[in-house]
Amino acid sequence: MVRNTGEEYHDRGDMIRDLEKHGYTYHLDFEIMDVPNIVNITYGRDVGYVIEQENFDKEIESISGTSIRNKQDSEI
Repeated sequence: MVRNTGEEYHDRGDMIRDLEKHGYTYHLDFEIMDVPNIVNITYGRDVGYVIEQENFDKEIESISGTSIRNKQDSEI
């Protein structure tokens, strides 16, 4: 995942070529996805601490890690 910071400093083609050079296959071994720029992850027990919830679009929210792992396990 690549944080979408609004800057244009990374080149998706370079990322793909570098990973393929190391033996990985695009769409089989890896995907590259832009994700929101999360800048705060907060926790604590002190008085006045803040809990913040990050919200993503419905497509991202609907991803189930359990479903993905179960599918991978059934393909083995």
